[in-house]
Amino acid sequence: MTRTSWTRAVALAVTAILVASTAAVAGGPHGRMKHRSFEGALQKHLGLSDQQAQAIREVHVGQAEARKQHAQALRQAQTDLRQLVLSDGDGGAIEAKKAEVARLLAESVEMRVDTLRQIGPILTPEQREKYAQGWHGRGRHRQGS
Repeated sequence: MTRTSWTRAVALAVTAILVASTAAVAGGPHGRMKHRSFEGALQKHLGLSDQQAQAIREVHVGQAEARKQHAQALRQAQTDLRQLVLSDGDGGAIEAKKAEVARLLAESVEMRVDTLRQIGPILTPEQREKYAQGWHGRGRHRQGS
């Protein structure tokens, strides 16, 4: 496999993974309903009080618009990258778009860290430990999946 073909294959694989993860985060047309279901399941799983659940909801609501805009920018950058690679685009343009996608992904991580920093003080030490073990909204831990 040539270096160019290998690079394209890797870029396509990474892009496919990123698009799938972005779509999962975005939630689609029923995202609000899924989010409410997630909140209820999280409240039950962690044993949150109504006040804790409301405080966490307020954190998410406060970040909703920024997250939505960020997800749209990430999806567009991933689409642009995919189109550049598939159309045998200029190497410099591909590298620039890869850098943009990487920057947006890093921003996603920072947004998640900020959310966790805001949610952490709302939880009891036991709830934080349980949440840190890999809560996915499915009522089980990551290792049990």
